[in-house]
Amino acid sequence: MKTLIYAVEDDEGISELYQGAFEGDYEIRIFGDGKSFLEAFWAQKPALVILDIMLPDMDGYAILQQIREKDARTPVIVVSAKSDEMSFVKGLNKGADDYMSKPFSLLELMARVKANLRRANVDIGVVGDLIIDYSNYTARIGDKDLKLTLKEFNLLKVLAANPNVTLPREEILNQVWGTDFFGESRTLDMHVVTLREKIRKAGGKNCIGTVRGVGYRLEI
Repeated sequence: MKTLIYAVEDDEGISELYQGAFEGDYEIRIFGDGKSFLEAFWAQKPALVILDIMLPDMDGYAILQQIREKDARTPVIVVSAKSDEMSFVKGLNKGADDYMSKPFSLLELMARVKANLRRANVDIGVVGDLIIDYSNYTARIGDKDLKLTLKEFNLLKVLAANPNVTLPREEILNQVWGTDFFGESRTLDMHVVTLREKIRKAGGKNCIGTVRGVGYRLEI
């Protein structure tokens, strides 16, 4: 699955430039106005946003502020014809992760996109269909959050750290519940059941395999 990038740009020439440069390695969606972009953003968040400031219907700074009011993590690179120092500072103060002035080097923009994605994904792991956010203790498939409890997340984390490896029940119990856990081993089985169900409801395949008499493994 390609990384999804949104670009907000009303200049057709630059839009075509974005399309040609990014479509090979990324899934790129381009919006010519702020309203259509925001509708798409709240419906499905991208991995990164390239944002123009001077748009026909909205001020780009206002768009950036709306994003940051509800989302502090998605990297935003401002690309603007406003190249003065005050515009640069204003963009960063509003929450931009990077700022480039027009005209710009396409190769430099692509390098900055890669750098911002790399920084944003330090705490993100992809295992099969699962996208695991270790800093926020969440997991999703596509844009569907699994809504895991802390124990379910920790169980998934242990399994995801050892893909296609069968982990003994005792090892999983020790890592998730602790060495001083004296509860029923059925606790593990029930958490596996609920985790499988949440993965299934999010559109994922049954990826947690059972090895009878031994334990469980995450199959990718």
